[in-house]
Amino acid sequence: MSNQINNSLPKIYDVSEMHDAVSLAAHDMNWMNTAISHIRAEVRKLNKLAEEGKNISQYHFTELIHHIDMYEYLAELRHEYHANDAERLEKEWKSSIQKAGV
Repeated sequence: MSNQINNSLPKIYDVSEMHDAVSLAAHDMNWMNTAISHIRAEVRKLNKLAEEGKNISQYHFTELIHHIDMYEYLAELRHEYHANDAERLEKEWKSSIQKAGV
């Protein structure tokens, strides 16, 4: 019987749980900002070499491409986490509205 009561009550989230969720997203965006800054700096180095008339080969791009691949993987992984969490919370929210009869 108590299980039925618990299932009918909406979950209550406190401020610390909301802070955790928002802080995680903020840290993820900080990581992406760091990644973009790194890519920008590397592209500027390559641009300077080109402006100076230096010979630029595919080997100049190897490390940059490696980092871009890594950043892309991290971005996809973090996006998937946040998208799944948002979907889970949306289902929970809609379910609580249905249970409340709104």
